Amino acid sequence: MLAIFRLEQKLSTMRELATMLKAGMALGEALHVLEGRAAYPRLRQVIQEGAKRVTAGGSFSEVLAQYPEEFSELTTAVIAMGEQTGRLDESFDQVAGYLEREYSLRQMIMRETFYPKVLLVACILIPLAIPALIQAIMGSIWSGLWLFLKTLAKWGLILGIPGGLVYLVCRSLGKGEQSREVLDSLKLHIPLIGPVVRRLALARFARALSYTYSAGVPMAQGISLAAAVTGNAILERRFQNAVPLVQKGYKLSDALGKAPDIDDMAVRMLRTGEQTGELDETMDRVAEHFEVAAETSIHRMAVMALPIGVIFVGIIVTCILIQFYVGYFGQLLE
Repeated sequence: MLAIFRLEQKLSTMRELATMLKAGMALGEALHVLEGRAAYPRLRQVIQEGAKRVTAGGSFSEVLAQYPEEFSELTTAVIAMGEQTGRLDESFDQVAGYLEREYSLRQMIMRETFYPKVLLVACILIPLAIPALIQAIMGSIWSGLWLFLKTLAKWGLILGIPGGLVYLVCRSLGKGEQSREVLDSLKLHIPLIGPVVRRLALARFARALSYTYSAGVPMAQGISLAAAVTGNAILERRFQNAVPLVQKGYKLSDALGKAPDIDDMAVRMLRTGEQTGELDETMDRVAEHFEVAAETSIHRMAVMALPIGVIFVGIIVTCILIQFYVGYFGQLLE
């Protein structure tokens, strides 16, 4: 949720900057106007430093480059291109458009995975709640509540500490290049999840490449920047292999066609765009193609997770009830 909020704030900032520049306001003045509007400290700091730098005759892209954790190289490159060409308002518009698509993509992921997340929580809480409910019926409500809290605390320690350690180890390994590739390779090969990860990465790559091309960024640099926002080291390396091919004079469709993750339909669409001279519009359609494929994969995964989770919860509840009645009748027979 925090990441969504920060993305929304950056989107709003870029859109407001584009609007004020189109109205004839200078960039330094526009940044001064936005200084008090940023909702989280890091963005506020970027705006304040940008206002000082631009007022002193510097460039805003230099400030953005100092905050790579907040603004990607793609965003910085598009803004820098706008500063060089004098079309900074269009650059902010393009960045805002890109962030809007990313925001919509994340909202879609949250929407489609909401019920599986609820089901996962139910799978954890129901086995803990049933013994406590039985205790409340057979004894008292307070004894049932105490049993539930005690069981929850016990399993929280049993599962929470190892889970936290695994998270910290994975996060630490993700900082190294080789270990990050190993983890990202595993993500691509996990059943159900792998296709979703792949298509989301392809959607981000295609959308980013479309925006860098529209902003006037050279094609080879655009591919490199777009590859960096895929979020997967394996796919990033594969797309980076297309950069030297483009630099040698290969067409975009031929260079990307050598990547095993780009399907034939996308390559044919790119080739058609090159022949008709409408490559920017074609890349938009390619991006939409991958976004629809990603949404379909996520929806399919969510639909499959629902009955599997219900069956799993049913099995757990049945086992708990059988265990209870066996113990109950065993006590009566004694």
